[in-house]
Amino acid sequence: MKVFEWDDLRIFLAILRGRSINAAAKLLGSSRSTVSRRLQAMEDQLDIKLFVRNSEGFFLTEVGEAMVARAERVESEILSMEREVFGRDAALSGPIRLSIFPHIAQTIIMPYIAEFAAMYPDIEIEIDASFEKADLDRRNADIAIRFQHEPEEHLIGHRLPDFARGIYATQEYINSHIFSGPEANAKWVGWSTKENVAHWNSDTPFSHCKIHHTVNEPMAHLQAVKSGLGFSDLMCFIADQEPNLVRVPEQGPLRFNRAWIVNHPDLVATERVRVCVRFLHDALNKHATEITGDISKLENEEKE
Repeated sequence: MKVFEWDDLRIFLAILRGRSINAAAKLLGSSRSTVSRRLQAMEDQLDIKLFVRNSEGFFLTEVGEAMVARAERVESEILSMEREVFGRDAALSGPIRLSIFPHIAQTIIMPYIAEFAAMYPDIEIEIDASFEKADLDRRNADIAIRFQHEPEEHLIGHRLPDFARGIYATQEYINSHIFSGPEANAKWVGWSTKENVAHWNSDTPFSHCKIHHTVNEPMAHLQAVKSGLGFSDLMCFIADQEPNLVRVPEQGPLRFNRAWIVNHPDLVATERVRVCVRFLHDALNKHATEITGDISKLENEEKE
């Protein structure tokens, strides 16, 4: 019987975690046909099924269950070795993988990414602008910009300004709608399904207003509010730059998301990662006034 290769175990673990061929292919950056073919080859080698398939996805057989702990140990050792080797790289060249929250990737950070690329032309930058949390232990990213209260204990975190959120609409929308009381007719533009809305609007004075539309992509969501589709919870550093948007009156204090730049400790000695972390940290701190939603400072800076 042929001995399993590391790629075989990666596919096995990806199917386990994704519960489907499509999800595993996405995790691996591979094609559906490749994942399906490799799984079939593994099961043919063993002459036994590793997974059972039903309408809810892929689930381990008894043999598959027996493989999990060993496969994860192999994975842990190989990833640790990769991080150690990568961490010894002192060159200002090669790839850097960035995981960035879409609101930041699509707006404030991109000019600085371009500036960094011009300064270090031999560094190749790969950006994953996603709401999904990249697994730094598995090197899904080398550096991540995240909204979270505290980074995981084993990661190195660099604190950023707290990102302020406010409630915004066009002045025309505010003038033509009622936001409170029994006659309220203002409508939220939602960020998620109506059933999962509590985490972003329950702490506002307008939680009783209905969610009539949902737009999940940040730039499309912004355009929806600017077009008068409704009102919404938006990042201040984006919405305050829009001349057609204003903060809805009587919304109470701004809400804040803690933010960090994080990287794995094994990459501290990797020069290009270290330089990039410092550069992005300094770049975002230059915009602390906009990020924290301090309108008074913004107005004073404009007058000066």
